[in-house]
Amino acid sequence: MTLEQHKSRLYPLLQTAMELELSTIPPYLTALLSIKHEANRVAAGLIRSVMMEEMLHMVLVGNLMSSLGGRICLNQDTLPSYPLRLEFEGHGFKDREFDINLEAFSPQAVQTFLQIELPTSLARQPQRLMARPKITVPGITLGEFYQRIIAALDALCAAYPESAVFNGDPGRQISEQYYWGGGGKPIIISSLAQAKAALEVIIKQGEGGDDSIFDGDEHYFDQAEEVAHYFRFNEIAQGRRYRPGDKPNEPPTGEAFTVDYQAVYPIKRNPRHGDYAAGSRLATLNEQFNRQYSLMLNQLEQAFNGHPAVLYDAIVNGMHGMTPIAQEMMTLPLDGSAGASHGAPSFEWVAPPYVTA
Repeated sequence: MTLEQHKSRLYPLLQTAMELELSTIPPYLTALLSIKHEANRVAAGLIRSVMMEEMLHMVLVGNLMSSLGGRICLNQDTLPSYPLRLEFEGHGFKDREFDINLEAFSPQAVQTFLQIELPTSLARQPQRLMARPKITVPGITLGEFYQRIIAALDALCAAYPESAVFNGDPGRQISEQYYWGGGGKPIIISSLAQAKAALEVIIKQGEGGDDSIFDGDEHYFDQAEEVAHYFRFNEIAQGRRYRPGDKPNEPPTGEAFTVDYQAVYPIKRNPRHGDYAAGSRLATLNEQFNRQYSLMLNQLEQAFNGHPAVLYDAIVNGMHGMTPIAQEMMTLPLDGSAGASHGAPSFEWVAPPYVTA
């Protein structure tokens, strides 16, 4: 088998990784924006911090794919649809699976977020659920899945020179020049060590490292020590912060904070475009949002495939433009009456041309 044939087996894993990272952003954003202004500020900050790091993870996966000479696809065929089943295939464990929903900030949403970010050491078998659109993950957790990618890269570099394995043009990757915001910074990949560093950031930001609640990325990014994603969501679930010395399998013992699940817009769960009456304000806003979302994915695909400067447009015109549309939708009842469920964006694909005004 040639090097390119070996790489062709790795590309689907990286494409799955990109789809996994993308699939977390709509539910995290939906829960975040459903929180009413001035309420749940600690919880909102924690959700936002995780979402920002998931965007960094997408960049790191995109850079790794580019470094190997592969291409990322973000289009109608790879777009997550909700409710979305995540089905994890255990290695030495039972398989586990659960649904991800687009829903308001709630105890149920936080429990789902904990399942997404679950550390391998804490993995358990949940109830089996009804059939859904799904992403199948070859591992019991996201961390184990990324360790499988690391093992595949180790094997490639044991059989071939690193310069042949990582033969993509580094200039086509997303550097700090094109990326800004919280959650760290991109890593340009042209060696096995850099590839492992990028994947270790993803693993540790999600589930912590070395049986620790902390993400261990401060030495990469020269930033303050933070707890990993799973433990940030557990802080919300417990209404209490972690402090140094707390253990992964024990509740946090730090400062308490208020979590008010009533200070939330009562949005419809897993909305679809057909839920909004034709010609209504909600239908118009949802169409605008989905066009903006689809344009952003199109631009992200360009950015990950050799045009890194397009990332600026994806963030400024995409993500930033989507937020006020979603916020207005969440203030509007579906049928205009008090007590009715409110609208929310459906995160559905719209084909080009992307006229968003």
